[in-house]
Amino acid sequence: MTTTVLQQLFRQAGIPGNKAILVHARLRGLHQHTGTGYTELSTQLLHQLRQCNPSLLLVPCYTIYSFLFGRIFQSELSHSEVGRFSEDLRQQGFYRTSDPMYSMLDILGNLPQGLRYDATFGADTLFGHLYQTDTIIINIDMPGFYATPIHQLELDAGVNYRHLEHVAGHIQQQHSDWTAIDYLAYLRAVDSNGTVFPPYNQQRRLEYLHQCGVLHEAKHAGCHIAWAQLSEFQQAISTVLAKNKDFLVN
Repeated sequence: MTTTVLQQLFRQAGIPGNKAILVHARLRGLHQHTGTGYTELSTQLLHQLRQCNPSLLLVPCYTIYSFLFGRIFQSELSHSEVGRFSEDLRQQGFYRTSDPMYSMLDILGNLPQGLRYDATFGADTLFGHLYQTDTIIINIDMPGFYATPIHQLELDAGVNYRHLEHVAGHIQQQHSDWTAIDYLAYLRAVDSNGTVFPPYNQQRRLEYLHQCGVLHEAKHAGCHIAWAQLSEFQQAISTVLAKNKDFLVN
């Protein structure tokens, strides 16, 4: 049943082929609607994403707060902070980039060589590459429309709720020696309990993107998928931030 649901969902979504893809996925709703176990859902969802014939397929495997507070990152061992789908794939051994906060699982092994992983944004970073390739951002059953490249647009707009910060720590890649890193992060404020503020207003963002005609969506059997071309997303968000730098937050 789950395979049929996902096939229909992706068929309706009409995601173009031969494009770079960054996917933000949440399995909870899919599990509730289909009854399929999480590990099997991860396998079936990855299969459907491969069927899109992407030129690049990236799954976030972020460790933002574990590195911020612990200052160590091991590419093979550090658990993903962004959900079960990401963690399931990490445990399957897909190549993981060495960015200590915003690592990615490079499912197809197609990321170019020479990207820098000592900063989240800027020249020659992974997110810079996503803009250059006009990546497709896919959200699967997410409560809003999540797109990590949005933070580059906040940086460009000079929002006052994020700041650049050097975070010193150590990383280990593929069981090699530990190496020191001075990582340039772009962060919101975090209190002593680990709460990040100000919070993002996902509903306002979602309604605005609908108004701009940026989102392409499909729904089937209670499941939902949305995607956007990064160039169109960039234009919409940059336009609204030029008018109101606090548009994205409460």
